[in-house]
Amino acid sequence: MKTTIFVGLALFVTLLMACKKDPEISNCAKLEGIWQCESWKEDSIQFLGATLAITASELTFKVLTGDQGDYEWNTDNLIGAQNMIIGSYVVNTDCDQVNLTPKGGTAYDTYDFHFDGDVLVMEGTINSVLRELQLRRK
Repeated sequence: MKTTIFVGLALFVTLLMACKKDPEISNCAKLEGIWQCESWKEDSIQFLGATLAITASELTFKVLTGDQGDYEWNTDNLIGAQNMIIGSYVVNTDCDQVNLTPKGGTAYDTYDFHFDGDVLVMEGTINSVLRELQLRRK
């Protein structure tokens, strides 16, 4: 009986040690990748859609080194023009805010961000206009 209890206890301890918890990925690291815009609102008015001002938008956050990395933001508009912004991004220590600085620019746009499942939600006041973006990983 003592042998059975000892073997059972040893198996239990082995199982506990073998089950590793997956390391949690920080929100900062979750930003990395290509994001397709699903909603672009400015002061609660939708700007993204086939017949609206912005027809498509894709935001790429490249590898984060420390608290900063590079980004590329491509936007297509209704008249067929494409706009590409290349720059750098910096995240805060709480991983809930990102500053986007265009290459050669001194001014930056600040967005609060969080994840709603697979959707990246970014909100910021840009030139006195509240911009709300919802993006899905591509």
